Amino acid sequence: MTSKLKRIPKRKKGDSHLPQITARADDAFGSKNYAEFVTSKTKEGIYKTKRTLAVIGYVLFVVLYVVLCATVKMLLPFIALTPLFLWMLIYFTWWTVSVDYRYTVDAATLVAKSVYGDRYERTLFEGKIKDFSLVAPKNDEYLSAFDEFANDASVIDITSGSKAYDVYFALHTDEKGNKNIVVFEMTSQALGAIRYYNASATVVSKVKR
Repeated sequence: MTSKLKRIPKRKKGDSHLPQITARADDAFGSKNYAEFVTSKTKEGIYKTKRTLAVIGYVLFVVLYVVLCATVKMLLPFIALTPLFLWMLIYFTWWTVSVDYRYTVDAATLVAKSVYGDRYERTLFEGKIKDFSLVAPKNDEYLSAFDEFANDASVIDITSGSKAYDVYFALHTDEKGNKNIVVFEMTSQALGAIRYYNASATVVSKVKR
């Protein structure tokens, strides 16, 4: 269900950067059935390793470039361009290890996306909320339902990491029989909106945001 990587449209002057964590109470039209949440991926595990390797790569690039210029005397003047080349390298590569997750509840649909460096985005999931068979906290009480459904389903985890709280999961089966589990951080507004569109499948619990 994952879509291709797409460039995010350029923001208009005055628009702010993606917030690290935000839970919107309603949209521009005051709808109580709209919710949006954005969070940055926690620097841990393989993600932390990738970021560390990227930094090491940048350092090695600088060292090797300076050594090359110093060795080949004709290239010596190009040492002055080191900051420029380093900036270009970071600009074209760092976004791959700078990940945010965003989901929206709008028009009876849940859309989950990964956002890279505030420059590119990829849709990971999009589905009608009425097609959820269960939306519940990911805790011991509902873990068996999660595990049973996960046997032949794709798991789409858009939580910030292992220390995320108010973690919910949604079981979804589309018209073709494809099964997906979306794991995300719930907010009170999102819970209210999802319950509005599919009350029978939504487990209500107390959330902090």
